[in-house]
Amino acid sequence: MRVDVSKFLFMGACIDKMAFFVEAQKTGIIEFIQPTGLKKQAVPEEIEKLLAAIKVLRTYVHEEQEQKRDSDKAIEIADQILKCKQNIIDTQQKIYETNQEIERILPFGQFSLKEIHKLEAEIGVVFRYFCAKSAKRMEDINPNLILVNQKDGIDYFVVLQNEPILSTDLEELHFEFTLTELKANRKKYAEQLQESENELKSLTHYNLFLHQALIHFANQSSLQFAQESSEFELENQLFLIEGWVPVDQEKNLAKLCTRQNIYHEEIALETHDFVPTYLENEGTAKVGEDLIRIFDTPSYRDKDPSIWVLMSFAIFFSMIVYDAGYGLIFLATALLLRFRRKNLSHQMKRFIALMSILGGFCILWGGLTHSIFGIHLSPDNIIRKHSLMTWLNEKKAAYHMQKKDDVYQHYLREYPELAKAGTPQEFLYFQSTKDPHSKTPIADKFTGSILLELALFVGAIHICIGLLRYLRYNIAGAGWVAFIVGAYLYLPYYLNASSLIHFVFGIDPQQGAEFGMHLLIAGLIFTTGVGILAHGIQGILEPVHSIQIFADVLSYLRLYALAYASFIVSETVNDLSLKLPLFFCILVIVMGHLLNIILAIILGAIHGLRLNFLEWYRYSFYGGGKEFRPLQLTTLE
Repeated sequence: MRVDVSKFLFMGACIDKMAFFVEAQKTGIIEFIQPTGLKKQAVPEEIEKLLAAIKVLRTYVHEEQEQKRDSDKAIEIADQILKCKQNIIDTQQKIYETNQEIERILPFGQFSLKEIHKLEAEIGVVFRYFCAKSAKRMEDINPNLILVNQKDGIDYFVVLQNEPILSTDLEELHFEFTLTELKANRKKYAEQLQESENELKSLTHYNLFLHQALIHFANQSSLQFAQESSEFELENQLFLIEGWVPVDQEKNLAKLCTRQNIYHEEIALETHDFVPTYLENEGTAKVGEDLIRIFDTPSYRDKDPSIWVLMSFAIFFSMIVYDAGYGLIFLATALLLRFRRKNLSHQMKRFIALMSILGGFCILWGGLTHSIFGIHLSPDNIIRKHSLMTWLNEKKAAYHMQKKDDVYQHYLREYPELAKAGTPQEFLYFQSTKDPHSKTPIADKFTGSILLELALFVGAIHICIGLLRYLRYNIAGAGWVAFIVGAYLYLPYYLNASSLIHFVFGIDPQQGAEFGMHLLIAGLIFTTGVGILAHGIQGILEPVHSIQIFADVLSYLRLYALAYASFIVSETVNDLSLKLPLFFCILVIVMGHLLNIILAIILGAIHGLRLNFLEWYRYSFYGGGKEFRPLQLTTLE
């Protein structure tokens, strides 16, 4: 539910300022307005240090937490953590450099630099070390080069001479440490690294304490910034500040201001005011609020779409997944997470609630359409026999058998044996030898056509709901609702197709088409008239929007297409597994359905939300709002 917010002016004595802001932060109902020109609040150094330290500890397993009360100690601990982390980084770099140096000197073997320098002094000749690609054959070009080793296509040489060798094919190597010394240094660095790791691991005791200190400093920072947002009048004796307050909190505001001797008064909005949006939801509606925040914050004029988005998303998701078995897995996973894990955050609880809702809707829709793990249920199966899809199929079969229409004649030409069918069940579940891939071809084709129409039917209802919700902002929406209903009644007759409105609701095709055409024309005339009244001569272009509405309704066909694709994958996995030995049969079933579940979740989430955020929001959402953020005490869950 969206709650309106009002703009208030607060005025009081400067001596009461500190106490007022402290109490306002505890109450958490006022979003103070920053004066124009006030610089944005810089992140305090303490908060930056704590955030960096907490980020470091995230990669470690947290030991039993130790409680401290002095928040100032947290800065010392954070400094210690960051210093320890820097030592680890520096030591790792030293180990890397040492390993690189060992790789350079290893081909020359063990030798003492001290003895080499002593020998150089005695004979007056310098030992020089070189390397070059083996393909260059440098020992043939320069006879003074002594080949000492070959490794990975590189030749290593020693030469005794004072003058440097100038060659682009030779690289001279210089050593400061012997191989023995380098290995000793590497061992020392490894010990230092282990000490730093152990020290950092011991500091994970303070992870919870650092979080508590972070919240403490964040609350202090917010309070300080709010105080600095006030303006002074009358030689710094009075302070003034404006703020936003939800209308359902005005009584609490009055009590707060009375206790703190602060004068407050509601003031009018100005043209440049950016009114925040305050959503007040609990339970299931709060889950929907999490969903709408993925896309945008509602405008302060918007109706709260949280519960609408949640319910329609659950419907779309279940239609795309199209499998009661998968829904059972979702629900079981949600229940397992809920009861196996303790101390869950509020956000995690809402996610589990969302998973439970989606799982429940998938079970319901899969049961209504007798779709369970892609298994082809027999007509006598109790689930299929009493499902909604079977009822719709039988109604459709009875309708065509009674009318003896083109659909009936088409199947009669394709399957002459159908002439003997006396009941809808015999017609529907006729088994043909012509099509080895389908045991009941007519029932399967009827199911596909019904699912396709249901996708369009759901889309038309969804768009109409959006238009009706915002009639107070756009009265032309009533005309577009009439246009959509009229088109739905007329188009089946124009396309010479049977529809749910014919075989379920019993509407005569010709009469329905005539009424639909009247509705369609009346809707266009109404929207055009409203457009002319609102926008003048430009309103005559209002009927052009029918193209957009038509395209948006057709966009819901993705519900059918994705469901059909998911079912085909499930069915293919099942058929393939039956041809394999037991072990590979189980492996294919598990891996195949697991992959299909992952794809179904991704596609269901993306397209289920997309139909809300793009198609539906076009008619029932302004967006571009700013979340209501009052001065309040942040707590650690």
